Amino acid sequence: MKHILVLALIAFTYATTLTEMSERLSQYGDHPFGKSMVNLVTVNMKTGGSLNELKQLLQQIKDELIALTQLQDSENGTFTRRSQVDLAKLQATLEQAQADLDNQRQEQSSLSNQLTTLQTRVKEDQAALDRNSRGSGDAQSRLDAENADFATKYSDYNDAILACKEAQRLLMNLRGEGASLIQLTQDTKSNLIQTKENFQKIKEILEAHTKKSSLTLFQPIIEGLAEMTTKVNPETLNNVLSLVARLITALQEGQDQLESNHKTQVENLTRLGDDLRNEKQTLQVSLATANNRLKEIQSRLNELDGLINISNALVEVTQLNIQDATKINELEDAEYSNQKVSRQTEIDIVDRLIEYINQKLSE
Repeated sequence: MKHILVLALIAFTYATTLTEMSERLSQYGDHPFGKSMVNLVTVNMKTGGSLNELKQLLQQIKDELIALTQLQDSENGTFTRRSQVDLAKLQATLEQAQADLDNQRQEQSSLSNQLTTLQTRVKEDQAALDRNSRGSGDAQSRLDAENADFATKYSDYNDAILACKEAQRLLMNLRGEGASLIQLTQDTKSNLIQTKENFQKIKEILEAHTKKSSLTLFQPIIEGLAEMTTKVNPETLNNVLSLVARLITALQEGQDQLESNHKTQVENLTRLGDDLRNEKQTLQVSLATANNRLKEIQSRLNELDGLINISNALVEVTQLNIQDATKINELEDAEYSNQKVSRQTEIDIVDRLIEYINQKLSE
């Protein structure tokens, strides 16, 4: 009977212990750690274990929990610092990539504008070069025409002056015979007729390029020669000789003026040709320089296309890496916070049990 009473007392004490500990840990509900700790205490008390040893065990558990919390704090601090350094590096990489991208795009825009300007300049230089070539060809054609025209006209003047001198010689011979009325020989008559015809031809030839004042001398000479084909009147002879002398002077003056004009024209056309050649050289150098610069710009633009693609890719990858790192940090922070709360709860549970043991020890 006494044995049964002892068992009943132990059962009652065990039930009371469970009830008291459950009340103390009521705010933790069904916390797994709390249940484990309650089981540990109740088993110890059920089996008659030492409360002091149980208290020491609970204090050891608490110390280990505190140490574990401190270790987690330290590891989290190290992780946070490392993450901040990594994020700072990623941010620096991103900023540099974006700066490179901005610089590359600015250079691309500037070079594109230069390219457009140079393309316009090349077209203008090429058009100017084409005009220069046409101008050079025209100047050379004009010079060739001027030389050919001069040679023809100069020869015409020579022929005219020579004909005048031949006529002068013929008429001087007639006047040298001294007769007022000379019976013409057939040869003389033929020479006079031929001379008249020569003057008529010369007049027609020189009409295009001889001074009008000299042309007016031809007709009276021709008429005088025609008159002398039938008879030689000394007055007519002297008049024709005078006209021929004046005509020779006029023709020589005309020939000199022709030569002077030709010289001026040749100098002008030669100077024009030289100017056009110099302009051509300048345009060719300008065009070659512009074309070389175009090639350099186009090459750099092609290079920039590749660099911009690389910079864009680097910016995108770095942004993704920053996003991933940020998410990892957030997950780590959330896990650390959860662990810290859980650990603190476990410490609180152990503290409540230690308080309970202290209470029992004081009874």
